[in-house]
Amino acid sequence: MSAGSYRALFELADRVALVVGGGGGLGREIAKGLAEFGGRLVIADIDPARAGETVREIAEAGGKARPAHVDVTSQASARALAGEVVAGEGRIDILVNAAGVFTVAPAVELTPEAWARVLGVNLTGVFLMCQAVGAVMLRQGRGKIINIASVSSQVANPGYAAYAASKGGVAQLTRVLGLEWCRHGVHVNAIAPAFTETDLTRGYLEAPGHRGYVLGKIPMGRLGDPGDLVGAAVFLASAASDFVVGQTLYVDGGRTLG
Repeated sequence: MSAGSYRALFELADRVALVVGGGGGLGREIAKGLAEFGGRLVIADIDPARAGETVREIAEAGGKARPAHVDVTSQASARALAGEVVAGEGRIDILVNAAGVFTVAPAVELTPEAWARVLGVNLTGVFLMCQAVGAVMLRQGRGKIINIASVSSQVANPGYAAYAASKGGVAQLTRVLGLEWCRHGVHVNAIAPAFTETDLTRGYLEAPGHRGYVLGKIPMGRLGDPGDLVGAAVFLASAASDFVVGQTLYVDGGRTLG
């Protein structure tokens, strides 16, 4: 590509982007960012009201979006969503897997039900969506998949057994799928944020001592903001990352440095 064309590297005009978990804090901001760069968004969530709110915010900013429903723990639901998007939009260019749950408990107290729920949404859900949409992208011969991992895929915190296991699995799944699919034009990468304040995590942060503990682990001295992920998401969704595959990009304020 000539130097004069570099500006177009981040252009997403008319790209069809499916954001799963797009009603949540991280998914919503990523979806809004992709829409600002020209993407046509499908906002999928298990909660129709939350998906609708994201669609409304995108529309008010002049973007294009529509809602959809999905239960990421169900293979049938994941496949139905992929088929619905293809039927309505003709293709899927970008998939963002942002659905997630967060549970903190000492390992000896963690119930099998809590473990299964966290792994079911955060890891199996990512796999099922990658599988369903990846099949579409492999037929197309192109596509960008962005999974949301976490610094917990690399560093340990007490009480994070289920969450860290799920996010470590996401990072490794990203590597395997990247290896399998890159020769077919499908790029799979991940973003790993530090602790980010959202509706999902606010209850944890409000417990005595938790906010100070988390802040003490981040060298930049602040929590992550959902908007911090937008630049990384646009990069991984666009032609700017066409030679990047199987990577986990840490957006963590230095959390994994030591």
